[in-house]
Amino acid sequence: MATYVLIHGAGDVGWYWHLLEAELRARGHDTVAPDLPCEDDAAGLPEYANSVADAVSDRQHVVVVGQSLGCFTAPLVCEQVAVDLLILLAPMIPAPGDSPASYWVSTGYDREDREHYDDPIDVF
Repeated sequence: MATYVLIHGAGDVGWYWHLLEAELRARGHDTVAPDLPCEDDAAGLPEYANSVADAVSDRQHVVVVGQSLGCFTAPLVCEQVAVDLLILLAPMIPAPGDSPASYWVSTGYDREDREHYDDPIDVF
């Protein structure tokens, strides 16, 4: 069986994956879904990758799954851990040389008119 290493996106925590973890474990797989050190403003992608690699420890048959901004971290984990498969789920894929901070400008996200896409907030 495999060990699924689940890397959450921005503004989230490892708990994001709890439903998928339950399904994978019910099928006999192991899961690791660490919290990235998002609360540490000094932490960058190397620290994120180190925290995931530390959580993986010596597990084998590793499948790394990155989601959204977690896809910046996922390939870096693959450099530190023996990985059988890398999965990028709804990835933010940077252009060569892009950092997470420059991604928004490079993709034009900062120029996109999103106001009419926002859901109205219901106040009860």
